[in-house]
Amino acid sequence: MGLGRAALGAALLVVAACGSPERPDSAAGAAEARYVGRDACRSCHSETWSTFIHTGMGMSWYPLASATSIEDWTDKNLLELPETGLRYRMQKRGEKFFMRQSIADGRGGETAVDERELTWVVGSSHHSRTYLVTDGPALFQAPVCWYTKDALWDLCPGYESNNDYFSRPISRTCVFCHNARMEMLPGAHNAYAEPIPHGIDCERCHGPGERHVAKWSRGDTPTGEGDSAIVNPRKLTPELRMQICFQCHLGDSKATERVARNETTLEAWRPGRPITAAMLPYRFSEATPHDYGLSAQVDRLLLSRCFRESGGRLECVSCHDPHVTVYRADRPADFFTSKCKECHDPGACRGTPAARQATSPPDDCVACHMRKAVPDDHNHALFTDHWIRGRIDEPARPRASLAIEPYLPAAVAALSPGDRAYYMARAISLRTFSVPPELQRRMWPQAESAFRQAIAEGFRDPQARFYLGKALAAQGRHDQAAAEYAAAYAREPGDFDIALAHGQALLRARRVAEAEKVFEAATREHPESAGGWAELARTRAGHNDFEGALDLFRKAIACEPWTASMHVNAAMMLSALERHAEAIAEAETAVRLDPAGPSAWDAYAALLERAGRPADAAVAKGRARELDYARGRRMNDVRAM
Repeated sequence: MGLGRAALGAALLVVAACGSPERPDSAAGAAEARYVGRDACRSCHSETWSTFIHTGMGMSWYPLASATSIEDWTDKNLLELPETGLRYRMQKRGEKFFMRQSIADGRGGETAVDERELTWVVGSSHHSRTYLVTDGPALFQAPVCWYTKDALWDLCPGYESNNDYFSRPISRTCVFCHNARMEMLPGAHNAYAEPIPHGIDCERCHGPGERHVAKWSRGDTPTGEGDSAIVNPRKLTPELRMQICFQCHLGDSKATERVARNETTLEAWRPGRPITAAMLPYRFSEATPHDYGLSAQVDRLLLSRCFRESGGRLECVSCHDPHVTVYRADRPADFFTSKCKECHDPGACRGTPAARQATSPPDDCVACHMRKAVPDDHNHALFTDHWIRGRIDEPARPRASLAIEPYLPAAVAALSPGDRAYYMARAISLRTFSVPPELQRRMWPQAESAFRQAIAEGFRDPQARFYLGKALAAQGRHDQAAAEYAAAYAREPGDFDIALAHGQALLRARRVAEAEKVFEAATREHPESAGGWAELARTRAGHNDFEGALDLFRKAIACEPWTASMHVNAAMMLSALERHAEAIAEAETAVRLDPAGPSAWDAYAALLERAGRPADAAVAKGRARELDYARGRRMNDVRAM
């Protein structure tokens, strides 16, 4: 008995998020001096090197080993999530460390077990530690983090609302701010060439060191005039020096958007150049006095009157030596206060006497003028809000305005009108994902208007029409979105993301033959991308060619074995071919990869029913209903934010 075409069409899971790998470095960046790693700096700069490796940057990424372990692996090492029944147990066995994910089976046991070895640590341990797992050469984040202040295990930031389990890829945007230079393997988007560096290094602020090392390795005599082969931030203007910090510390996840320039990549940027050559930072015009993000140090400092009126005297390095940790034991108690005294008379402080008396030491300016709290995108950790101000006890209030503005308006003003409109539109559309759904409905029309303006002003890159299509689709205007995808595809058919969106729009319009041609071309040009294979498989399934569809889904799985929906779809094809044991095995892989996903359990239940196992199917169906209810409650919580 075959699986009916109508039932199959309803059952197949759409894989809409499988875009292409990020674009490779520009030729200009590749032609410059190479990165050599921090060990090349050690012999000549031993003292600076020895202190830098103990900073948060120097300790940002390293292998998980017994010598560095600070977590509880034996006692309080179980995290249970009653809402979904998910469980995580962290264990050490020998010299290796593991995270075991499962879900309660309702009978006192566990099911959908997925255990992974933890290989890398991301984070200095001052506040938290994140762990990475591997799938072949690919890197993924583990869902549970260790939080140092409260000495406990809990979900990593973002996982409480969107648990990606072990499938959140470590993309180049992740590694850019959390490690030294990592080279992407050809055709990959989260797999990197060995050796992988152990932490942010000297070259992050000084630029690639190949020529500098070569010069001094051949015995040149120092002249005291420096070396033009390497960047010395001391010799830069205050503006360009601070923009080195912009790389990673201008990044409030709830307020800031760094829009990549179309013609280059962030990796191609080098210290000493304007950051706007690689990306344009935007922010919500209205700053929230209470809420701030983990990486918003520069965002908040730029709001400070101290910074605005200092004439360039106040910058990040005024208070922070990047080569020495702020957590060092010998740091004077009045270290930061002494920095404030360089410009301010402490006797003129208008802080309340009670507040001044409560601080320790009594003249601690930071305690009264820089709020310390849990940031809005992190848990179980206290961070300093770098917005220096007279009052830090303002009450929490939601953002009243959704207007967006550039951080560096002069750089944006120098762009063409079309470019200005396009990058503003990108900033609006990207910021839309950081607000609750009811506010998104207000922002998408703004993004649409700005994209239309960019096109009217002569912005010719097909990305404008592609993203206009995305904005229209987000508003439910799929026919109009399809027209924009078609226009973008006509201009750049080799762009995988454009091709995928265009093909999916054709499928939605039941123009199956045209969609097939688009997907066939996409798989020829981008065989490493799972989305093309999966969508082409869906068209084959629509023709009841289940064997052909299965073969294509297998190719998609080979590209992304960690994506649950690929396994669900392969299971559907196997079931249609009456290969029920294989179908159930694929479905069990899917629920292992997505244990709290109602759709995976629904599919599993249907396959069990077809295989003649009604009791097991009833259990799986019940689990799907429970998880669907839990997901609905979480969505209501998000809407109430």
